Parts: sequence; structure tokens; C-alpha cells
Amino acid sequence: MKRTRKKLNFGPITTMILIGLGISVLSFVLQKMEFQSYVTNLDTLETTMLTVRSIFSREGIRYIFGNSISNFRALEPLAVIVVSLIAVSILEVSGLFHALLKNCKSIKPWIVTFLTLFVSIISSAVGDYSYAILFPFVAIVYKYLNRDPKVGIMTSFIGITIGYGAGILYSYQDIILGGMTQTASLDVLGNYQFGHWSMIFLEIAATVVLTIAGTILVEKKLSKKLKREEEKEWIDSPKALKITLGVFVFFVLILFYSIIPGLPFSGAFLDTSASSYMEKLFGPSAPFREGFLVVLLGITLICGYIYGKLSRNIKSSKEYNRAISLTFQNTGFIFAGLFFFSIMISILEWTHVGDVISLKLINFVGSNQMSGIFLIILVFLLGIILTIINPSTTANWTLASPVLIPLLIRANISPSFSLMIFKAADSIGKCFTPFYVFLIVMLGFLYKYDTQDEDIQLFGTMRKMMPVVLWLSLIWLILIIGWNLLGLPIGIGTASNL
Repeated sequence: MKRTRKKLNFGPITTMILIGLGISVLSFVLQKMEFQSYVTNLDTLETTMLTVRSIFSREGIRYIFGNSISNFRALEPLAVIVVSLIAVSILEVSGLFHALLKNCKSIKPWIVTFLTLFVSIISSAVGDYSYAILFPFVAIVYKYLNRDPKVGIMTSFIGITIGYGAGILYSYQDIILGGMTQTASLDVLGNYQFGHWSMIFLEIAATVVLTIAGTILVEKKLSKKLKREEEKEWIDSPKALKITLGVFVFFVLILFYSIIPGLPFSGAFLDTSASSYMEKLFGPSAPFREGFLVVLLGITLICGYIYGKLSRNIKSSKEYNRAISLTFQNTGFIFAGLFFFSIMISILEWTHVGDVISLKLINFVGSNQMSGIFLIILVFLLGIILTIINPSTTANWTLASPVLIPLLIRANISPSFSLMIFKAADSIGKCFTPFYVFLIVMLGFLYKYDTQDEDIQLFGTMRKMMPVVLWLSLIWLILIIGWNLLGLPIGIGTASNL
């Protein structure tokens, strides 16, 4: 008789604990080997030595036990998820979701997928907030359209993540990365100026191509229907819907007016000390950066209450208060998962294991003699690997740009196109790494909407998305290479080659 081997199925939290232990052991070994590398400071252009630190040391143990709670509390997604869940709760319980989506059930599945991907890709302009906002909203929409919410959540994750290098607007992150690119170019191109719209043509093209290709791939590889479930009976009120939509439009107009500079009593949410509009809107000191979530919540609570009361779906303030916490049911994994994630990622960051390995790889690529397409492919692959090791886009470009920008300039590749290569690779790498915080957030939402008791695992979920991600990665690479070969402008006044 043949013996069947048992598969080791570790849950996401167990997997994160094991990865954390693996990094800890690796830090001990590399520290004994005196594993280190040189790093260039972009501000001063001075070179310093970065050495791996062992977590199994007095300082390491004190750091883990002394900072675990503060590291967890510092995770940005926590507050955004809470705000987003409250907003979705009141929209669902008030019947407003039902009123808006009841006539959409006949929409073809591929159109839903297309719109989900498109909205997800362009939402990357607002940064990481897009995950915490879109996951619960997309899940509810899919549920109402009799589609699996888990597929909607994974589709949204793929769209936001793979679309990080695309979009139809430049983001605040582009300003930061552009500033680093300009600084790293000074030694070779003293007069180079990074323009905010210097990559917009290629980014728009990538948005269109990835949305279309992603729709085909998701429908073929991921999409599935659910058995129709009995729905709660809602009280429909066209009059209540009209009044609610009128109130919504009124508040949105006020919000838009408040972010237009130069008008009477406008600009309340802008950082007037910043130079560019995106910095005024999304800079670290801009009130809109975090304030828009509070405004979004406020508008949702008001509109949900108005529709719920007028339609009689909400009959009392007691029901309204209960409704606010409805979607927090089955969300325990999100918070538990993020706690163990914060420990795992803090070990990686404190030990410098990821940074030193990344610097070794960057310096290795920087010493090669390739040019043309082969160099583009090499840098593209390097960008993916760097993001797998550490998903922080700005941290990786801080390490890589002083080496890669001069290398690519000498190969006749413009700094803006170099940044575009990195952004595309970075967006792909985020789909392959267990160190990306929003992968854990996505798993939490998958657990929340798991009605079939599926075995949801960290790497198992990544495997499910892998066929779609691999094809989209290839499409990204072909688009980058094709744009370079054709010599098309990548943005306003910018070409791929010098």
C-alpha cells in the first residue's frame, strides 16, 4: 500500500511566527559572519557601513519585548480599517447599499471585474488607504451581486498592488521618489529636473492594458459564483434615496470646494506651506491626508442615518448604534494577524537582514557591464526581489537609486524611465512577499467572508492569485521593453532614452 504524505498546512499566524524565527536565526548566523554592506545617504551622499544585528542579543531581546505593543499600535492600517468598517456597517444596515445595487444584479460578471480592477488601480493615487477603504466596500458589492466576496477582495488586492506603478494621476509618493531620482542623478546629469507628469503617458497606458488583461485573467482563473442566499427584506423608498443622494452631493461639493486653493474660504484641508498641489493634499502635514477619512465617515453616517430613518429600515437610535458595529463581526483575524505581523516585520527591520542583503544585490547589479534590454530586465528583476525582501517602496529606492540611476544613465536610459522600471517591479514584488502588511489585511477580510470553511493560508492564498499575477508581471515587462524599443515618450517632455 502506498503511503500518502500529509501536507503541512500552517495557518497564517503560525507561518508568520515561523518566518520571524527564521529571520532571527539568520540574523544570528549573519552577525557571526560579520555580514555587512555600504549604504549611501541621499541627503549627504556620504557612504556608511550597515551591519546585520542579531536578535539573540541583549539589545535585540530588549527591543522585541519592549516595543511589541508600540510597534503594533504604530501600524497605519489599524485606524483606517476601523473607520472603513464603521462606514460600511451603516450603509449596509440602513438599506442604502441595497437601494443602490438592487438594479445592478443583471450586470455581466466581466463588467464588475473590469470596474473593480480599474477603480483599484487608479485608487493607488491615494496611497495605502485604498486597501482598507476598498476591501470592505468591494466585498459588500460582490455579495449583493451574488458573487463570491473573497474573489472581489483578491481582485481588488491585485488591482491596487499591481497598479502601484500605473494610474492616471501622479501621487504624493511619486513626488518623494522623483526627488530621490533627481538627487541620485546630480553626479551624472547636473541639470536634471524631475517633472510630476514625466511618466504619465506610460502610466495611463499601463492602467488600460492591466485592467483589460486583468479582467480576462481574473474571470478565467479566479471568478466563481455563489449559491443564491436568502436576502433580508429591505424597505425601498425612492423618495428617501433622492433626499439621501441630494445630501451626499451637497457634502461632496463642500469637500471638493475645501481642497481648491485660491477661492474664498477654501483650502481648509490643504497644507498651504507646500509647493505642489499633491503635496498640499497628501503631504505629511496636509489635513486632507487623514482628515478625508473622518469626512468620509461623517458623510456616510449622516447619509446612512437619513436613508435608514426615512425608509424605516432603521427605526430607532438603538438600532442605529448597533448598526455601526455590524461589519466588525468575524474580523478578529485582522487584528490578531496584524499583531503577529508587527512582530515579524520589526525583527526584519531591527536586524537589518533585509537591508544588507538588498544592498549586496544592488551593488552586484551596479558592477555589471550590461546595457539595453538586458540591463532593463536585470533591473526589473532586482526591483521585484528587493520588494519581496522589504515591501517599502521609498526605503528600497533610497538604497537603490544612488547605484541604479547612474548605472542606467550611463546606459542612455533616462532617470524618469529608470524610476518607471522600478515602480513596475515594485508593484509586482508586493504580490510575492509575506512582508506586505496589506496581504495580512486581505487575509483578514477573506476570513471574515469565508462561509464555506475554506483552509485560508498565507502562501496558499498567494498561490491562488499567482497565475493572474505572473501573467500581469509578464505584461508589465513587455510594456516596459516595448515602450523603450519604440522610443515613445513616457510623459510630458520625457523620453525613455537620453
